[in-house]
Amino acid sequence: MSLTLCLFWNIIAVTTAWIKGQDVKIWFLAIIYFISGVPGAYVLWYRPLYRAMRFSNLVMLYGSFIVSLTCVQLHIAFVIYAAVAPPIFFKGKSLTGILPAVDLISDKVLVGIFYFVGFGLFCLEALISQVYMYFRGSGKAAEMQREAAQVAMRAAI
Repeated sequence: MSLTLCLFWNIIAVTTAWIKGQDVKIWFLAIIYFISGVPGAYVLWYRPLYRAMRFSNLVMLYGSFIVSLTCVQLHIAFVIYAAVAPPIFFKGKSLTGILPAVDLISDKVLVGIFYFVGFGLFCLEALISQVYMYFRGSGKAAEMQREAAQVAMRAAI
């Protein structure tokens, strides 16, 4: 839900920037981030995390979350990229990061404030997303390996 809030606020801030004179391309990119980011994050890592938490006795569901850690790391990388928003891939201000916020605050104060709020939301999302490190260190990975070994031993016997 926090990523949804971040990307929705990104749409609001970018819409404000578009109204105040920025290019329409940044608005379309913000819409694309929202349309692809919210369902993608849900399917790729929020749902496996939820299943791992809900069914704590089913270690194999936790294993599916461990497999999806690459998606979690990509999510965290995107959120950090969005918080900074360097003009590497896109020249516009389609993400509400610190660099566009500093650039916009001098010309359009309201848009700059919206971008600073978006920067704060993306930073908060990056901190919240670090929860996967807790699960990696909780010992369930070792439990999953033991259970898989026991299942394989029973199948061999």
